[in-house]
Amino acid sequence: MFFVQRVKRSPLYRVARWSMAQLARGLLRVRVIGAEHVPEDGPVIVAANHASYFDIPLLGISLARQADYLAKRELFALPPVGALLRALGGVPVKRGGIDRAAMAEVARRLAAGRLLVIYPEGTRSRTGILGPARPGIGRIVAESRAVVVPVFIRGTRPLRPFGEVTLRFGTPLDFGPDVALSAQMQSKKLYARIALRVMAEIEKLGQQPLSS
Repeated sequence: MFFVQRVKRSPLYRVARWSMAQLARGLLRVRVIGAEHVPEDGPVIVAANHASYFDIPLLGISLARQADYLAKRELFALPPVGALLRALGGVPVKRGGIDRAAMAEVARRLAAGRLLVIYPEGTRSRTGILGPARPGIGRIVAESRAVVVPVFIRGTRPLRPFGEVTLRFGTPLDFGPDVALSAQMQSKKLYARIALRVMAEIEKLGQQPLSS
């Protein structure tokens, strides 16, 4: 199931993904479980825990579809780096508040049927322990009605040469009915409830034994 390509990607994305896949093959033992749960088309949000910068490329090469992703705006400040991140699907986002421009861009991409990777904790965990989800993912899910595929990534903190990294994908979560039934609920409460559910599903995946 690892490194399978089903969906057409941009030439630059294909080159970057292939290069990272070769590097991962040579230096790590990567195990991907349940990647078939990711829908092959339509708007999808892949939500994962985040313990290391290596989570980003390793998750990217485990997906059959091209992925867009949110990245802190500071990374786009250097022209060469920013241009590369944008070409690979990065969306700059301002941390510490609501970035309306980023949210509008995310909404546009999901409406176009693209796949978006989000790390609900909003930043890397310094300890590897799951942190609370920020409500931003709840807002994106509620407004886009995209399905959410939870993922737990294990083994990237610390990342050791020839060590094992496991990416476990869960079954898609459809919050459409919840959003429809919660029309009278205050938006902030709805966003928080969705965020809590997403993180709970990620945590469940992390509790499953490695042998399964």
